[in-house]
Amino acid sequence: MLYSLELQMAGVILLSAMAVGGISLWLKRRKEQQKLDTYGDEAQNI
Repeated sequence: MLYSLELQMAGVILLSAMAVGGISLWLKRRKEQQKLDTYGDEAQNI
């Protein structure tokens, strides 16, 4: 049996919110990793 329209809309909203949150966390983590890599490269050059 198909779900009602309200449940489908709730699922779409939750799925999109989780996707945006995951991408946001990934971008933050990547930015921090690049910062650490840059710091490590500078420390090796000293």
